[in-house]
Amino acid sequence: MSAERILVVDDEPAICGLVSDILSDEGYRVSAAETAASARRQISRDNYDLVLLDIWMPDEDGITLLKDWKDKKTLHCPVIMMSGHGTVETAVEATRLGAYAFVEKPLTTAKLIQTIRKALHAHKKEQAASLKASVNLNYIRPLGASRVMKRLLELSQRCAQINTNLLAIGQEGSGRYTILRHIHELSQRSDKAFVMIPNDRFQLSKVDETSWARLKTELIDSIKYAQDGAIYFQNIDKINQAVQKRFIDLLKQLAALQIFKKFNVRVAVSICEDVPAGIIDTLQTTLSMTQLNIPSLREHSEDIPALVNHLIDQFCANDNYTYKKCSIAAQNAFLHYQWPHNIAELKALIQDLLVKVDADEIEVEDVKKALANKNTGQNNEAALVESLLDLPLREAREAFEKQYLIHQLKRVNGSVTRLADLVGMERTHLYRKLRALEIDSKESS
Repeated sequence: MSAERILVVDDEPAICGLVSDILSDEGYRVSAAETAASARRQISRDNYDLVLLDIWMPDEDGITLLKDWKDKKTLHCPVIMMSGHGTVETAVEATRLGAYAFVEKPLTTAKLIQTIRKALHAHKKEQAASLKASVNLNYIRPLGASRVMKRLLELSQRCAQINTNLLAIGQEGSGRYTILRHIHELSQRSDKAFVMIPNDRFQLSKVDETSWARLKTELIDSIKYAQDGAIYFQNIDKINQAVQKRFIDLLKQLAALQIFKKFNVRVAVSICEDVPAGIIDTLQTTLSMTQLNIPSLREHSEDIPALVNHLIDQFCANDNYTYKKCSIAAQNAFLHYQWPHNIAELKALIQDLLVKVDADEIEVEDVKKALANKNTGQNNEAALVESLLDLPLREAREAFEKQYLIHQLKRVNGSVTRLADLVGMERTHLYRKLRALEIDSKESS
């Protein structure tokens, strides 16, 4: 018997009762709402697998209600619109707003059931595809002949032979994910999923019960998907503190219930090296984790020439870049740069050179020019900060807010909805702020 929950929203009690009876007979758990206000309350309180939504209601039409749910991200299930006198325009608008289907009244039982089953099946496939997309198929294996890297690779080999959970600590861009994934590839779990949960999955603008319940459900689905494999939580120290506390409490609950053991999932976590010791202690106590200290690139700089050639080979083999040799002088220039953002910065620069260098070989002048451009950008940012110090407080604050929001808009490709979640602002207030600062979100996409 199906356990899916369905909410029927219709201002006609007879329709609500009839549809509820039909769906209950099919094994669904059904709730009803006769007004848009009642539907809002139920959606904010409970999780549903599907909503049947009438378009024409006296207090608020279904199109407006659907748009509001989508804008505020309060609904995460398929919606089937219903109408006794719908038009092509309303059907198109409903579809544009994300409705799965549009059914006309009077409803026929066979068509209604068939549409609901298709919607639920399609939603499950979307969720599975989303999880699959978080499983990284390719990775660049770590290498290094330096004493530091030899020790780390030896430890990785030992960790791969046992089922210990893993805690990778190091600077941003130092290769924490690469080491954790390398251990997975060396282990007997290598043919199973390595599911990555990026920290932006937890960037909630507010920690309400509905969004948290949805996040918990997604997390448990991810654990099930990773059965006999591994699940990787990226940079949990970067999560909003209120959400971080609830997340760590959730990990404690899952560990106490032995959920990870039940599905035979290895837990891997990455955090920065400057986090409070309490977070590290809590993770190690809760999940019995083996700690891996990942060195910065500066700590094993003698590996840089070999790493450069290795990265070129990998990018060309996996991502269709045109192969280019790297001259000894160019490798030397790489070697003597400080790399404040570690291997991630090195990767980005090599990718840039593979695209922009016209010749068959990357020369020292190419590297110096690329590094100079990077430093110019960093100096421009420093100059901007310096210039703010000469302004009155109000003007400095407005100038900073404008540059900050433009920068974040570019990160989310101009999406104000995603920007609101990223910066922790309510959307209406954010729209007012963007207008006041004369920021056009479309120009930032």
